[in-house]
Amino acid sequence: MAPSNRKAPRAGARKRAPIPTSLSDFLSEKRGVGEENFLGTVRPHIVEKNKADNSRRQDIIHPSEMVKSDWCPKATFLRITTGVHHKQSFGFQSLNIFDTGHESHRKWQNRAWDIGWLEGTFKCLHCKHTWWATSPAACPTCTSPALEYAEVPLSAEESHLIAGHSDGMLTPARSLLEIKTVGEGTVRFEEPERLSKFLVDLPDGRSMVDLPAMWSSIKVPFPTHIRQGQIYLWMAQARGLDVDRMTFVYESKFHQDVKQFVVRFNPDIIAPLLKAARDIKDRIANGDSAPHCVNGDICKQCKPYQETTDAEDAPRRGRRQALDEDDAEAQPERAEGAQPARGRSARPAGEADGTRRRRADGAVRRADQVGGVRRNTARSGGHRREGR
Repeated sequence: MAPSNRKAPRAGARKRAPIPTSLSDFLSEKRGVGEENFLGTVRPHIVEKNKADNSRRQDIIHPSEMVKSDWCPKATFLRITTGVHHKQSFGFQSLNIFDTGHESHRKWQNRAWDIGWLEGTFKCLHCKHTWWATSPAACPTCTSPALEYAEVPLSAEESHLIAGHSDGMLTPARSLLEIKTVGEGTVRFEEPERLSKFLVDLPDGRSMVDLPAMWSSIKVPFPTHIRQGQIYLWMAQARGLDVDRMTFVYESKFHQDVKQFVVRFNPDIIAPLLKAARDIKDRIANGDSAPHCVNGDICKQCKPYQETTDAEDAPRRGRRQALDEDDAEAQPERAEGAQPARGRSARPAGEADGTRRRRADGAVRRADQVGGVRRNTARSGGHRREGR
């Protein structure tokens, strides 16, 4: 009998996976059934990471909280004095939405950097040097081009306990910059009465939102955004920055169209908020009791502090985590001859204010108004709007 020409299998050789005999079997293999599942691993990781993130400062008043129509000064007072923060829990989808917004911030900051407009605090990723500049091309200490934009830190802690940072400063326009991604959930939270105008009834009895029509109807910034921008402008002018307006860039989440609104500084809009913030600071300094609840008795914001008997049940937050000491001390020093460059910086996921996803026909919040800003003052002209 002639010897066989077939080679003997190598010891320890892996057997080939069987070829799928049906489309469903093929898709199951693609999903990674029986193996490590990527999405199944990422989802809980992101949720748990957000739960463990205690980096946001809790010894100050954040502009993003005080500009909301339902802000409760009592809850803010109790958070600061107890050191306890009852952090809201978010699911993976909400956290994914937040991260998308952070990436949009980085994109528009890089574009402002590229054209030489971006001013603020920059950090060198090589030597860790931090300095104030306008669109630098390299680190002035080590000449490394590996830079990131650390935005525009602003603070009024000594007078009002307020601190935060604007998304950017556009030097040629004498303007601060705020970047907002807008979708159905954004409108539901910020201006629910607008959402209800664009509900479309479906044959099966459900409702959906006409998103393009809703987007086209947005002619001025949302009230909370206007108030937030005014607080940033107030702190920026107190710091000595040459700005007198806020430029809002709105980017649609569902088709990436973009709008620009420009709102000039008007301190009358935020006068009541600054008064409330100063009252909180004075009460803390004098050891006085908490201010009254926004609802007169108790609301969802201050209720957890009355129900919590053990302060260790809620996470405590650090003091200088969100606004670095280096950022707070950075002073404006204009760099001459700087060329546009690129930066890579994204906000931590825990910094975003969250909104919960709801059905299109679900319950909505009450309307919010901004005193001192007329709703018909936006000027037409492409996607540029200016409110005075």
